[in-house]
Amino acid sequence: MEMSLMDELKTRLHVAVKNSEKAVRTSLRTVIGEAQNKALRPGVELDDALVAKVIKDTIKGNNDVLAHRDRPDLVAENELLSDFLPKMMSDGEIKSAILGSGAKTMPEAMQFLSANHKGLFDGKSAKRIAMELTT
Repeated sequence: MEMSLMDELKTRLHVAVKNSEKAVRTSLRTVIGEAQNKALRPGVELDDALVAKVIKDTIKGNNDVLAHRDRPDLVAENELLSDFLPKMMSDGEIKSAILGSGAKTMPEAMQFLSANHKGLFDGKSAKRIAMELTT
């Protein structure tokens, strides 16, 4: 059985605590805490998609800071966190998924992708490909 993304983060956190990796420990605790806080909201489930979104949002925030400042700690944090993200679908994989879904309209294609491949595709690329295939 495959470990959930949250379990992977917690396992890596345990290793970081054991090895006195202060920066890694802080980064992982922040992401874990943020995901757990978001899951406290009604109707929000603590699943891999939520954890991946928290990781992506953290990386995006770090990149915003890095655009204005040189922060090696944030570069290291981004490298650490990006290792936990699932591999994104290529344009070819998105195209194959849409063709295999039988979707006839762009909204149907996007609904299929969201339901079956949530967090694994770039929305702009998927929308562009869906429009090409369904028009």
